[in-house]
Amino acid sequence: MSHMESRRHRSPVAVVGILAAVNLPGLAPAVAQEAHAGHAMATEQPKPTASTKSIRVVDDPGRKELAIVLGPIDLPAQSSHHMEQLPVQEGVFPFDMTIRGYRTHILDEDGEPVPRVVLHHMNLLEPGRRELFLPIMLRVLAASHETRPVRMPGWLFGLPVRGGATFLALTMLHNPTEEAYEGVTVHLTLEYERNEALPLYPVTPFHVDAMYPEVSATKAWDLPPGRSTKSWDASPAIRGLIIGLGGHLHAHATRLTFRNLTTGEVLYDVRPKVGEDGRIVDIPMLMHQGRGVGALVVPGHTYRITAEYWNPFDSGIEDGGMAAVAGAFIPLEGWPAANPREALFAADYDWVIRSQIEHGAVRERP
Repeated sequence: MSHMESRRHRSPVAVVGILAAVNLPGLAPAVAQEAHAGHAMATEQPKPTASTKSIRVVDDPGRKELAIVLGPIDLPAQSSHHMEQLPVQEGVFPFDMTIRGYRTHILDEDGEPVPRVVLHHMNLLEPGRRELFLPIMLRVLAASHETRPVRMPGWLFGLPVRGGATFLALTMLHNPTEEAYEGVTVHLTLEYERNEALPLYPVTPFHVDAMYPEVSATKAWDLPPGRSTKSWDASPAIRGLIIGLGGHLHAHATRLTFRNLTTGEVLYDVRPKVGEDGRIVDIPMLMHQGRGVGALVVPGHTYRITAEYWNPFDSGIEDGGMAAVAGAFIPLEGWPAANPREALFAADYDWVIRSQIEHGAVRERP
């Protein structure tokens, strides 16, 4: 695989722990949210906005932890993710910091732990910055009930955010248990550093999806019988170094690649481990090895994500295909701001807000 060497999920410096755009084991996903957001929303509806009623941002400077608390919300027993959800919440980072880790936990109204299985997924987005390959909101990080605490060596790698920057936080909850829970709050705890000299390598996540530039619909496509492929081409907004890559696929996927079409360099080429039923068991993560800190990507080059599938049935599989690659990226230039007037940005922002409304966002408590 060229200079990319396969690594298991627990890589030496945990770089892949900040790849927050794809739902991977131990990661969390904007993709998970996208996969359940449904199809395009009606454009004639009033423009939706985020809420500030069900969010608290609490700093613990002694522990160097910033808690983002969402809720409360009641979770009926045996409820699916189609239950009423909290609206997307808007908050502000209170100061400059570098995120070096994060974790989630869930509590009921008495402060007692709620089983983590109720967290379908949680996403943190920053509307003020764009994605690397598309002018939509930056996906900062995410988590699901499977996501273990993510930690990086704070002196080496970290994800910088600016004080005063607005973020959006959203959760998708469900309750497959036999017990109802009331007054539930979801806690996202960010472990941070405020030392301006650290980390040595500021890292920002990015992701590319085989269905881009479509942002206002599900990222799945129908699989025809037999072999099929899906690709998308794009160029990055700035120069930088990719230091880690991971992927997301659905059942019956056979291969996922990400390559520089301009030079022919292969940045990611994996064949997922598939179970007997065709479902994905494991998708390798890769870390750059052997040539400096990372693999250079530049705006003047074109990059392509390609997913290959094999549908063994005689009929098509509706919404059977999905493919995304997420990466950890060291920018060599200033990160570009988002342009709210950009059509794709507006469509993405509208879709993110409406994705919760579509699930019947609850009337928030005073």
